[in-house]
Amino acid sequence: MLSSSRFLLGISVVASTLGLVVLDQWTKALAAANLAGKDAVHLLGGFVVVVYTSNRGAFLSLGSGLPPLLRTIILIILPIGALALFAWVFVRRDATKAFGSAAGKGGYARATEAAVAALVFSGGIGNLIDRILYVRVRDFVYFMFWKIPTGIMNLADLYILAALIVAVVAAAIRSPRARRPRDKSEPDSTDI
Repeated sequence: MLSSSRFLLGISVVASTLGLVVLDQWTKALAAANLAGKDAVHLLGGFVVVVYTSNRGAFLSLGSGLPPLLRTIILIILPIGALALFAWVFVRRDATKAFGSAAGKGGYARATEAAVAALVFSGGIGNLIDRILYVRVRDFVYFMFWKIPTGIMNLADLYILAALIVAVVAAAIRSPRARRPRDKSEPDSTDI
């Protein structure tokens, strides 16, 4: 049985996910309506480049040349399974086991878990919607780092990238704390 704090955490993840998916789909629709067939727009001194494109594959068009059935299995069915597994792990697993007790009583760990979950779900669902409804993922932005461009992305891709960054930073913050001896006066993370 879920505790009330875990239930509220789940509700916040669902609400955040819905909001982020709506934002992703809205920006993709805006890009398709206003940028398709037009030249790229360079912003922030050329660091951000806005240009519309779409692809049948994954990031950097990987898999776009696969036969349709194999592409469907790899880019739709497997991601649905992965998101379902991630949701199951999220519901079943305690936040402190996933991210450690970095902030005593699990507050930091729960917020981190919620942020990562919402970003992963939003990114996965946003691109799945495109693949299912449009057969292609709509992309519209890339970045130039020292004249080296990233792949063209959308908000869903940026959500997944942000989830990875948040998880890595959380692990890095947790790591030094995990190595230091625990003060006997600190509450145990299992006392949540």
